Amino acid sequence: MGSPAPTDTSCAAFRRLPSEALRPGAVHRFVVGEDDAVRVLTGEEAAAELADPFATLLLLRGVFPRTAGEVLDELDRATPADDPLRQGFFFLVGEGSQIPMSAATASVDRRLRFLATRGAGPDGAEVLISAFHPDEGDVELMAWDQRTGGFNYFQTVGATSAWVFAGNSRHALRAPTQGKGPFESHLSGNFVMKELRFPWLHWHSQAANVLPSVLPRDPPLADHPWVTGRDPRGALTCEVAVAKPGILRWTRTRFQQLLADGGVVEDPARVMVQVLGTPSVNLISSQTESRAAAGGVVDLPQTFFVDSEGLTEVLGLQEPPPFTVSGDLYTANLASFRVRLTDGRGFERAGDTHFAFAVPERAFEDRAVLEEALRTGLLTRRLAACLLMTDFPNPVFSARREALLAHVPARAVVTEGASSFSQEMGDAVAAAAEGTPAGSPEREFAARWALGEDFQASFDAELQDYYGAVTARLATQDGYDDVVRLAESRRARVRTMPISETPLLFARTDVPPGDRTMRADATIVEG
Repeated sequence: MGSPAPTDTSCAAFRRLPSEALRPGAVHRFVVGEDDAVRVLTGEEAAAELADPFATLLLLRGVFPRTAGEVLDELDRATPADDPLRQGFFFLVGEGSQIPMSAATASVDRRLRFLATRGAGPDGAEVLISAFHPDEGDVELMAWDQRTGGFNYFQTVGATSAWVFAGNSRHALRAPTQGKGPFESHLSGNFVMKELRFPWLHWHSQAANVLPSVLPRDPPLADHPWVTGRDPRGALTCEVAVAKPGILRWTRTRFQQLLADGGVVEDPARVMVQVLGTPSVNLISSQTESRAAAGGVVDLPQTFFVDSEGLTEVLGLQEPPPFTVSGDLYTANLASFRVRLTDGRGFERAGDTHFAFAVPERAFEDRAVLEEALRTGLLTRRLAACLLMTDFPNPVFSARREALLAHVPARAVVTEGASSFSQEMGDAVAAAAEGTPAGSPEREFAARWALGEDFQASFDAELQDYYGAVTARLATQDGYDDVVRLAESRRARVRTMPISETPLLFARTDVPPGDRTMRADATIVEG
């Protein structure tokens, strides 16, 4: 008999587990949404469910480390010197990590968190450990299951030696566990690195170091092996050796499992929501440090204006030019919109985040799903292009594009790398368009779908016209100010997502709240 589970179904549910619900030195199971109680697994039950190296080398052998550091120590004891599990990296991230230490900033909660990985290889890490301090409790851990695939999620609570199995990546993709527990943040079952690309805002990297002065002094961390042993390239290594390979690994495995039953996909909408919707995001910024903007030029992320990765890198459509704004227009906007960085608890500093213009972009895990859907034959290039071109000036949070989910067929069958799914969905949207008002997303899609396979030149011309309109608007103060208003609307959406942990994620402005969208003529629509 297990102890009653808390009614909270968010990832915070584990922090609220009562200590009496956990038995020291035991493996527990609490998959939120599936389990109505926290319960201890028998040895046989744990062995049947868990086949990742953390479980097989430690937990199933009766070894229960209490801290993140002890996990690594025990993995070293359990493996020979040449084992890949002896190889790994240390990384450091924090939303206040690039705020210099001073008397005015000493009380800022910088949310510094370590990421330690083990098992370097072409598929990324085998074990990933997240902790605020290497020698304290409250450890979050992911480990790749060698038998069933996907990451197994584990959690400790406080200083106890009890470990809780919180689910596998597959639990992120099905009811009743979808969006619950760890899968509130890890929506597709993947490792989350929010700031995935250069300059990796908030991460220690070659672009911006986390200074030793901001590290906690009680207990001291500046000389800790996890600090001194950080990978010299920092977040770059995390991106290319950990995050992206791990996301691709799970996405490939997910599609293999999805198509294992004779190629029948019973719920293609679960795939299509990552093509048409914005279930998660990554964060991107200018490569220009905000303090160095005056008098120069500030580059702006292409992916703010268009899904250049999906449309250009995956589908081969017209690539955007570099988008920039003059440093003078940028700094004038900082003053007129009263841009400031604040923690909401007394700290406030005029100006932007360390790197200018931090905004959400389409998540890499969604791009990976798009690519895998194309590779396996679930989607055709024609359907993917028509879908992504719908409301293309709004690469994230597009209600118009997401409305097309209503027309996803209930079932798909992929046979020898091909499927009728794309034709069925395209025809369904086009047929529905006739009963919708002028300007509907269905009508926008239908006009492009009618071009057939010979769509490239028309789509490229649309994109080229849009890129020219954006470039022209960025040359004026009013145009750039409108872009910042749009950015604030998108940032506000991110602030409601579980990945937003502190007010320091983005700078604040005096822009009134409201939904805003970009049009193909690069003007902004309010509401």
